[in-house]
Amino acid sequence: MTQTMKAFVLHEGRGRFEERPLPKAGPTDVIVRATAVSACSAELACLSGEFPAAEGTVLGHEGVGVVHEVGSLVTEFEVGQRVTTASTTPCGICANCQRGFSGHCRQAVWGGYTFGVSRDGTFAEYFTVPQAGYNVVSIPDKVSDAAALCITDTIASGSTGVEAAQPPLGSVIVVFGQGHIGLGATATARAVGAALVITVKSRPGGEHIAKALGADFSFNLADHDVQAEIRDLTGGLGADVVIEATGARASFPMAVEATREGGVLAVLSAYDGPADAALEIPLAHWGWGIGDKTILSTFQRCGSERMGRLLRLVETGRIDPTPLLTRTYGFGDLPRALADLKARPTGHIKPLITFEPASFQDEFETTQGVEL
Repeated sequence: MTQTMKAFVLHEGRGRFEERPLPKAGPTDVIVRATAVSACSAELACLSGEFPAAEGTVLGHEGVGVVHEVGSLVTEFEVGQRVTTASTTPCGICANCQRGFSGHCRQAVWGGYTFGVSRDGTFAEYFTVPQAGYNVVSIPDKVSDAAALCITDTIASGSTGVEAAQPPLGSVIVVFGQGHIGLGATATARAVGAALVITVKSRPGGEHIAKALGADFSFNLADHDVQAEIRDLTGGLGADVVIEATGARASFPMAVEATREGGVLAVLSAYDGPADAALEIPLAHWGWGIGDKTILSTFQRCGSERMGRLLRLVETGRIDPTPLLTRTYGFGDLPRALADLKARPTGHIKPLITFEPASFQDEFETTQGVEL
């Protein structure tokens, strides 16, 4: 058996394919032979330098595959088993993990989100998952690789806002932002018992994806008076739960306004801006401070137990996340997949990248005219 693999590595703002030694499992690790991976704006941020990824790191944070090797202390998994992991892989041991805030593992800025940032990620023929007992989960036979891949980040992250808000049965849930995380929230809103799911995005296009994932109404800021539409659909009350997943600070006050008195606003966004930037809360929409509106800031909830529950939703047909995967590529076409993500064509959400035999570009700086 060969002792090397193809991996997509960060070098001076460029990604390139390299031959790397096969990883070896530490005592608590599992080595996974990748069968499919995906990508999102996080990889683009690593390439541009917006994310503090280490030079020479294998990129990627979403992957599924088959167990290739298990560490000496790992008893839960065996070679040949289909598995996946959340994109956040915390230690499960530190104080924050024990308190239930594993996204903030070891009090690091990005916590347990280390794949492709501070250690090698999933853009390789084989990748390592640390603390396998805490992070690795078996994929049910009825769940495809494509569906399981959607769970790793999109559903794991999007569902965190919904789950943290604890919406009552028959509630109205509004999701601001219909990128992949917002769509993940949309997909799980119906599964937790929402009677009405409303989505809001900045521009038209892709409404069919939102509706395929469970939205009853899909509005955009260009064509609709969003607040008026929400008031009309809720008898003037507003939403029981609002999920803010746009990443745009300007969206935050709109989300506050859409939340009814006594409602919950769950923020899934990581906002850009200087350290002293602020989020505005208009007093009238805050009920002048006594509106009983709750604001939650949340980071992806992860771990094998939770991942198992999310996969069960797919296994039993409660959600079908596969409409999120809007284009398919071979691993050798990864540069083109990233270029397409950056170009953001209407209706394109996430790539499905498979490991069928393919030719590889050794290095890239531009693909189809798009610099990465």
